[in-house]
Amino acid sequence: MAEYDGLSPGQVLADASVAEFIKSLGLGIAEAQKALDENSVQQIAEFIEPREGLGGKTLLDLGLSPAFYHYQHADISCSLQLSLKVQKDFSLGLNINGSINDNSSNSSNSSESESSSESGSSTRTSTRTANIAITSSSSGALVVGGQNFQLSGASPAERIRNLQNALTTNSATGIDRVLYQLDGSELTITTDASASEVKTTPHTVTFLGGGFDAGIIRVGQTTAVDYQLDDDPSTVTASTTAQGDLATQATHVRDQVQAVGYDAISVAPTAPVHTSHFETGRHDVPASEYPALRNLAQSMASMGFSVTIEGFADTQMYDAGDRSRSDTLNVQLGNNRANEVKSILIANGAPAANITITTSQGVQAARDAGDTDGTDNPNFRKAEVKTVGRSEYWVFVKARSGGPNLQSVSPDKIGDTGSENGFIYLFKPTPLNLAGKKVTIDGTDFPFRGAAVAGHAEHAPEAYAKNLADDINANTAAHLQGSATANVTTVSRDGDPYQLTLVTQSSRNISLSSTEGITVSEQFSRSSSSNMTQQNSGNRAVAFGASLDVRYSRQFEMNVTGNSAISARLVSIPAPPEFLETIKNFLNDGSNN
Repeated sequence: MAEYDGLSPGQVLADASVAEFIKSLGLGIAEAQKALDENSVQQIAEFIEPREGLGGKTLLDLGLSPAFYHYQHADISCSLQLSLKVQKDFSLGLNINGSINDNSSNSSNSSESESSSESGSSTRTSTRTANIAITSSSSGALVVGGQNFQLSGASPAERIRNLQNALTTNSATGIDRVLYQLDGSELTITTDASASEVKTTPHTVTFLGGGFDAGIIRVGQTTAVDYQLDDDPSTVTASTTAQGDLATQATHVRDQVQAVGYDAISVAPTAPVHTSHFETGRHDVPASEYPALRNLAQSMASMGFSVTIEGFADTQMYDAGDRSRSDTLNVQLGNNRANEVKSILIANGAPAANITITTSQGVQAARDAGDTDGTDNPNFRKAEVKTVGRSEYWVFVKARSGGPNLQSVSPDKIGDTGSENGFIYLFKPTPLNLAGKKVTIDGTDFPFRGAAVAGHAEHAPEAYAKNLADDINANTAAHLQGSATANVTTVSRDGDPYQLTLVTQSSRNISLSSTEGITVSEQFSRSSSSNMTQQNSGNRAVAFGASLDVRYSRQFEMNVTGNSAISARLVSIPAPPEFLETIKNFLNDGSNN
């Protein structure tokens, strides 16, 4: 048998010799014709035999002659069925057996004896988080572990911050940190007040007056310069001399400015131009930081420079047992701090396109400075604002309460992009009197009110901001909410949510529930604990064995089945005349002899 593995059906059929089979059928028909002819010839003897009953005549004398037969036509049909099966088998067997028997020995005369005792208990707690959403208009309650915390406060921001304080200062809650962010809608906010008095964004209304005179001195050369800071040059001129380098020159200018009654700081090109500091675990910018951020935002709008903002955290950990999780949450805290500073700058007029957030390193800067995990260091609870592409030193100058103003300054380099020493920016607060002016929020008008409020005098920016927030919250038909911090009023719609992340390192199972307006989107995961006691003693002998069995086989099977049919038509024909004539002549010759 041929090697059929891999052959095509046509190749297998050719090997089956079908042509030989058909040839054999044709030869069989020819042989049958020959046998018929021979049988007819053999019958002649009967036809030439004299018969007494016929008066000694033969059949041939009576006109009879033997019949010959001829296949007039023949049809051959053949059907063939061919089946081929090639089977391969590969098997791999692995047998592993082993036994462990206490108090036994083996033939190698080796044994092992072990006695151990272990007892103890362990409880593992990892930092866990839960997420909730509180709508701006909600006055509902959050239930933490069965304890009810009712939202309280005149504005959404106040209610959120009060809840934050309540949760983190009550040890019974187990809540260590609360991070939050307002997902505010973009609103259509316009005002008929001047841009120097009121600044609007799709989320805020900011009042720009108030504060004290402020300015920036550029120190780009080590030269002697007299700086005039007010109308009377005899009393408010800071005289400087040339120093050996820019850093020393800038420090010298700062000291001379301070000496004539102003607050001043020197800032190197790569140093922060502003740093905001925060409470532990908090990311809301203190109201005391707003005036400095307002001045910085106005200088950005006037001078067009860009800044980067990066938030940091000290090494206080959310969970000493889960350092990586704590680091992740501190990164989130640092980013929240940077974004809070950014929003205040934009609210006060800084171009949003000129501000870039640098992803927070969390606690890494504090660790690089040598702080160990858990160190409470307010110097790293901060967000830093740095200028981009600056090569000169800047000296920030601010008039003091009760001191001289910052009025007619020189050298005046405002708008000059060179490197010469002099004033490049001057902020002069605008007295606010917005009587008859208003702001329109999503089609609803809110007239400005400058009435004095607790802690702020009449027409102070902070008074206008607080009065506007109160008026927004009192107008329930507008479906708006207002929150005031310092000179900024933040506006949201009733349904806009504050997203809160609650953080705990407590091992207790803390359940959360809420009333209308507060949604618990993710509960704290369950904590877990385990106790274990284990004792082992005795002698052990171990036996191990393995075997591998590999088998490969191939099997070929071919079946050829079929049927054939021959349809032949026999026709009787008389003996050839020549044949009969020859017979008669032969007989006549025989009778003469």
